[in-house]
Amino acid sequence: MSLKTQMVAWLALLVAGILSLVWAYSYGGGADGGLLDRAGPAVTWGLPTAKLVLNLGTAGTIGALVLAVFVLPRGGTAYEAARWFAGWSAAVWAWGAAVHTYAGFLLLANRAPSAGFEEEFLTFITRIDAGRAGVLTTLIAAGVAILCFWVRSPRILAGALVAAFAGLLPLVLKSHAAGGIDHADSTTAIFLHAAAAAVWLGGLLTLVVLRRVLPAGQVGVVVRRYSTLALISYVALVVSGTLGALARISTVEALLSPYSAIVLAKAGVFIILGLFGVVHRRWSLGRIARDPHRGGRHFAALAVVELAVMGAASGMAAALARTEPPQAAASGGLDAALPGPDAWEYLSRWAPDPLWSLLCGFAVFAYLAGVRRLRAEGRSWPAYRTLLWLVGLAVLVMVTNGGVHVYQGYLFNAHVLTQMMLTAVVPLLLVPAAPLTLARLTVTARTDGSTWVKEFLERSVQPVLAALRRDPSLTIFVLAASLFTIYYTPLLEWAAQGQIGYSLMSVLALLSGCLVTAALTGTPDPGTSSSPRNRLPVLAGIAGLYAFGGWKLVEQAPAMELPWNTSVGRLWGPSPAAAAEMGGPMMWTIAAVALAIITATVIRRNDPHPGTPSQGPAGSAAPDHRMDMAS
Repeated sequence: MSLKTQMVAWLALLVAGILSLVWAYSYGGGADGGLLDRAGPAVTWGLPTAKLVLNLGTAGTIGALVLAVFVLPRGGTAYEAARWFAGWSAAVWAWGAAVHTYAGFLLLANRAPSAGFEEEFLTFITRIDAGRAGVLTTLIAAGVAILCFWVRSPRILAGALVAAFAGLLPLVLKSHAAGGIDHADSTTAIFLHAAAAAVWLGGLLTLVVLRRVLPAGQVGVVVRRYSTLALISYVALVVSGTLGALARISTVEALLSPYSAIVLAKAGVFIILGLFGVVHRRWSLGRIARDPHRGGRHFAALAVVELAVMGAASGMAAALARTEPPQAAASGGLDAALPGPDAWEYLSRWAPDPLWSLLCGFAVFAYLAGVRRLRAEGRSWPAYRTLLWLVGLAVLVMVTNGGVHVYQGYLFNAHVLTQMMLTAVVPLLLVPAAPLTLARLTVTARTDGSTWVKEFLERSVQPVLAALRRDPSLTIFVLAASLFTIYYTPLLEWAAQGQIGYSLMSVLALLSGCLVTAALTGTPDPGTSSSPRNRLPVLAGIAGLYAFGGWKLVEQAPAMELPWNTSVGRLWGPSPAAAAEMGGPMMWTIAAVALAIITATVIRRNDPHPGTPSQGPAGSAAPDHRMDMAS
């Protein structure tokens, strides 16, 4: 791709972004300063413009780092160019965040930039949440820039990518999505939306920048890998955008508001971008495979047009951040309408969670795709494992999207029920489905140093699982650390008051439960302390841990319920089903059933020849139970 084409791509992105920003900001009413406005048009328009710059810098940072970690061959000119582009993008991100924070202060204080306000500005960035969020975002972006410029280690670059994603959180938590006090906010949807958009837009922008230094033989591989990430991002954008919009637009009156009109226009742009994606996958990839040089030029031309459309979406997104959303249709919201908790309400209510809806959907698709690939190669896969995986994910969807999810935001005992279902019940279904074994048999390993599913599992998950299998007593400490973090750290309050805290709690509970279950139920290594007979004392220790944990929950229930009472009050009075003390018996009951099943599995596998391999159907080796674990 020539330098001229790159300049055209940048120009198309910026011009489309600015034009759409001007339209959306004017139409949405954000540009109306009002009669008492003393900040002036420089601040009124500087704030959304800084937001646009911030968004583009974030996208360039995350997109370039994603390509460096997951797409580009390790080392070489393209890898180094991606690292430097991520660093410069992070510098732009930091500058945009600083200007956005400064302009936000001016707008809040209703002052012109020329007025003196040093002390007030210091108060804003140290004591006001919006100011502190802006400073934190600026510092994270600056830190990511320093890492990208000074460090070449792939592991540290992966850490920089994690930090970049974390840099999205401060402003998301201060957005419109976090304005409510109930558990039905849309902060997770906004975060996923921003992260997916950054991967998609930033990845394409990085490809345009790197096209000149990519060897012809690598263009097809790199574009194909990026196309997979773009497809995942598009699905995440559609789901998170839809759920986020529904959280703000729930009535006909709200649908007729300027905010909704901008959202609908943005949705139309996404439909166009989806058509571009289809053209890329069905036309561009084939041409690149046949003729990398000529196909690469066609891809570049299509990418320029696509970046212009993405710029329009980015401009509208920046304007939406400063557009007043529709007012709630009725006072009281869910609090006034939610009936008392009972079994029917837990089973029948529905509140889609964007994170878990996406994770479960991708998990179903990936597992079934793996089974299909095995069968296409003439190998078979036990049907009971597929059934267990689907049932396990169905239960996971019910826990994280159904009535349990709804009441978790209002009741402490529902919080305990959520944690125990994720820690003790769901893993009993997912672990025997052996997803790691399926991945080992179906995912192709990469040889160019980049990291994908198989490399991540081999370098990160399997060593941890192997250590737990060698010394099963470590599972007690893993479970104890998980329970302590969930109930005796600020995570308890975060889970009660917002979606981000709830998501962190859910992920921690599920991962710890899967690790413990996989370590205790998998086929042990012969001649080690992990034989089934030696696992029984460990199970007794876990039973004791749950007994102690449940007793502490009963004893400390009134104090532990405080975050929920602070948020929503006691909606159902002294109802026994709403009593916080029910959390302890819930923990005991679920733990007893789960541990009984695990104990029966351990005793059943007390084979005197555990290392003897068996043959699976169609002459293929039976899947290795040592890798049985939910990914």
